[in-house]
Amino acid sequence: MSYAQMILPEFDQEMANTRKVLALVPDDKLDWKATETAHTIGWNASHLANLLTWTVMTLENDSFDVQPEGGEQYQTPILKSNGEILASFDENVAAARAAIEKVSDEDIMKPWSLLKQGQVMFTMPRAVVIRSFVLNHTIHHRAILLTYLRLNKIAIPGMYGPGDEAAG
Repeated sequence: MSYAQMILPEFDQEMANTRKVLALVPDDKLDWKATETAHTIGWNASHLANLLTWTVMTLENDSFDVQPEGGEQYQTPILKSNGEILASFDENVAAARAAIEKVSDEDIMKPWSLLKQGQVMFTMPRAVVIRSFVLNHTIHHRAILLTYLRLNKIAIPGMYGPGDEAAG
């Protein structure tokens, strides 16, 4: 079984679950925060939409510098509406899925490095980056967004079992 055959069913499931959650983000709550130091609902939703770009970046490059010397630090683009969030997410999911479909088993095991001002922060196989920085990271921020939605009395969907709709 190839890497793509192994990871794509899980990728598809997690992206479908994430899209269900993103679809619930109301435009009038994008600036809501749980605490003064927390990110907003809009930032978390934008981050979820953008996280998938790391798939293509990882599979098509040997490294990425989050703050290149003399350049600007990487920042999550902030999307302004639920429509923009969903459109960006859908576009990024399609691009990520296509990149995974075409990556060879040899290339997925090649090392990839995250840099900051040219200094290596870490190096790991691309497959591990996809698992940790894309899938696990997506699940992490989806959980934060689910908590924020619940705090705003928005019923959440089932993902691995019944959601709030089952509570009746």
